[in-house]
Amino acid sequence: VQITSTHAPKVVLNGVSLTSTNGPAVSLISADRNFVVSAPGTSNSLTDSASYTRSGSGALYASGPMILSGKGAVTITGIKSHAIYGGSYIRVLGGEVKVPAAVKDAVHSKTLFQLEEGTLDLTATGDGIDGDTGNVIINGGSLVVRSLVDDTKGIGCDGTLAVNGGAVNLTVNGVQSKGLTSGGNLTVAGGSVVMNLAGGVFLESVTSGTTTYTDPSYCTGLKSKADISFTGGSVTLTHTGTAGKGISAGGNISITGGVLDLATTGGSSASFTDSTGATDTASADCLKADGTLTISAGTIGASSTGTGGDCLSSDLGVSITGGDLSLVTGGASGDCLASDQGISISGGTLGLTVKGAQAKGLKSGGDMSVLGGTMTFAMSGAVVLEPITGTTRYNPSYCSAMKCDGNLTVSNGTIGITHSGLAGKGISVDGNITITGGILNIATSGSYSTIFTNASGVQDMAAADCMKADGSLTITGGIITAGSTGNAADAISCDGAAIIGVLGNNTTPVITASTTGAKVLLSGSGNSADYVNAKAFKAGGNLTMNGGIYRATTQQDGGEGMESKANLTIAGGLVEIT
Repeated sequence: VQITSTHAPKVVLNGVSLTSTNGPAVSLISADRNFVVSAPGTSNSLTDSASYTRSGSGALYASGPMILSGKGAVTITGIKSHAIYGGSYIRVLGGEVKVPAAVKDAVHSKTLFQLEEGTLDLTATGDGIDGDTGNVIINGGSLVVRSLVDDTKGIGCDGTLAVNGGAVNLTVNGVQSKGLTSGGNLTVAGGSVVMNLAGGVFLESVTSGTTTYTDPSYCTGLKSKADISFTGGSVTLTHTGTAGKGISAGGNISITGGVLDLATTGGSSASFTDSTGATDTASADCLKADGTLTISAGTIGASSTGTGGDCLSSDLGVSITGGDLSLVTGGASGDCLASDQGISISGGTLGLTVKGAQAKGLKSGGDMSVLGGTMTFAMSGAVVLEPITGTTRYNPSYCSAMKCDGNLTVSNGTIGITHSGLAGKGISVDGNITITGGILNIATSGSYSTIFTNASGVQDMAAADCMKADGSLTITGGIITAGSTGNAADAISCDGAAIIGVLGNNTTPVITASTTGAKVLLSGSGNSADYVNAKAFKAGGNLTMNGGIYRATTQQDGGEGMESKANLTIAGGLVEIT
């Protein structure tokens, strides 16, 4: 059937079965709106031909806008091309549409695809829905897409993609395939999105000049080259593919509402040389922003069990002011929440479980600030002694609840950490730690590592410490309880100077530090024996107590309640050591 008109043609499908021998089954040639209606209670089928002698690009073809409606059912098969093609926009207002197969896309719309009501069940060799250079809007209805072929899209467009309502269910099995993908912003404001993905990463070899490197292309649930925002609705996503990605944005990710339930279980890829010449692997992550990640509300659950897999991560910075987060990482070297730059937490509730060796709960490549909120860490991962190439020396890489490459500031909020892993760290900071308020409860119970030769050529060991700053440590407020039970483990320590309290204020901070572990023989014997003792509070530089309350207990020989490698000054406050 072909209709050519300068007006708005309307086709009513009333129990028909059309199989073309020379092109589309139904072809509507009009720049005006083209209406296709399935009559109530009817079943219809449309199939194009294996070769075309008439113009058209699908079994159901419109050169201009197409509007699908009705209360019947239609099955559309694309043997030569797309199943449904719209030269302008396609709007679905009702009916049951099934595409069991299409050589190209199940639905291809040039400027806009919009679903208001109705049911779509789509399977294709190409994309499920391709919005081309336009946008995709889902306001209602039910949409099922099976994307089973490599390098295809469940629903995609070069413009913006918005899910405002309805029920979307996608199965994505192809290597480097995508579930929802857009060139512009992607928004989930309502409805439900359920995804099951199994596609793996594709390691593409790229040659630039005289350099050849590998560029990984991932199978991803939600992918935007721009920003992604979640304001409502729900997203449930499970990914089993190698180095599978749940949500990935080339820009920023913002979560101000809704429910996200994300799980990746795939392993990491084979190692490769990246564009910088470094050796790398691709890993399975739940959510990744190339820009910033901001969370102010909503419920987020994320679990990543593969090696190197992260729950939530950002290249530019993380800000959390609210929301309810439950994050679990089970693989080695994975992180629950990571940023290449800074992390700021001022609200919300965070529950983090870390099981993998040298994995992290919070990991910041820059500074970290805690201004509020409640955080609970359940840690069990172990330290890994990484060999230094060309030597018999090692660098310890710890499983830490909070790891900061810059400075850590805590002014409010509640932090609870329990760590049972081998040489596990509660808080580990490369720079300085400043605590002016808040409540911190830290308990480590792991044993110490084997004795090794460190990077400086000195005999060393790794122990389970509660809090450690490589720089200075300043505590002028808050309530801090730190207890380590492992041998040679410290409760609180810093390599630089330590300051406790403010002169004239003997009520805050309140610090309780305890150790129960025994000393460990590091090297030598007899009078030349070198032991590592457990310390309740240790400073590599000057230690000055100006105010507040400090209570310490040690239970083994050699244990020390308060130690400075330089000068120890008590200028005020209350000190009790037993």
